[in-house]
Amino acid sequence: MLSVVAVPIVFIFNEPYMVFIRRAHHLSRHANQVAFPGGLVEDGETLVEAMFRELEEEIGVAKDRCSLLGTLSSTVTGKSNLLVQAFLVQIDRPHFRLNKSEVQDLYLVSLSLFDRISCDEIVLPSGGRTCRFVIDGIVIWGATARIIRDSLEKMKRLLEGFKDELSDRPGD
Repeated sequence: MLSVVAVPIVFIFNEPYMVFIRRAHHLSRHANQVAFPGGLVEDGETLVEAMFRELEEEIGVAKDRCSLLGTLSSTVTGKSNLLVQAFLVQIDRPHFRLNKSEVQDLYLVSLSLFDRISCDEIVLPSGGRTCRFVIDGIVIWGATARIIRDSLEKMKRLLEGFKDELSDRPGD
């Protein structure tokens, strides 16, 4: 099965912040985990269509308030064995409306923080390996952590190009 996630970015005082959700505790998959907004691709949808649909369903951000900046890494989830494709999305006018049946919290984390902390390798009970970031007691692990680790440099390049594009716009 195919799954997609948006790696949403908002700029606060000209600094990029990643938007994370904490998935609702009652969900059947990845309950209570810190993740990016996303989900399964439905029949007839492209990956990008599914990503924008999930972004709006989970945190209330419509496609017309975003800029798709590029494709990031893909990974396979350990337990549910889903292939997850990530997309970098810049949210132009942040206003969040959480779907409380799927999302219990929202976190903003400075992208630059990930330059200063490491993705620590962990061994799962199954014997598989993954990594995790721990930020002020919040644990970001598994597929979400691997996407950050594997895409961090590409995210910075794409965002630098986006910032250049913004500064070239008339009236800015």
